[in-house]
Amino acid sequence: MDMMKIEEVVGDLILIVLHNHEPLQKIGIDQDKIFVRVKGYDENGMWIHHPGFQVPNITGKGRAKTKKVEASILIPWVFIVSLVHFPGAEGFDLPSPFDLHIGFK
Repeated sequence: MDMMKIEEVVGDLILIVLHNHEPLQKIGIDQDKIFVRVKGYDENGMWIHHPGFQVPNITGKGRAKTKKVEASILIPWVFIVSLVHFPGAEGFDLPSPFDLHIGFK
């Protein structure tokens, strides 16, 4: 196995291990280990995909006060202890971890 480079995780499903993540609870990250799809990274942290982020229903259509939308969420590097990548792990994301309750409310 060759040396791993951070850019290899973009677009992949990974496990992020967090430390002192209490501030992230405000955006629904309530566990210290979460499976996520990586959208990108920068000097601030890791950008992850959230397929069902709850936002207020500001359109006024329907009775629901909130609705689910796709979102990109920044996890600052200061909260990340470790990243676990699964290159070539066939079928790892079946069933999709987004269908399970892992890390998000």
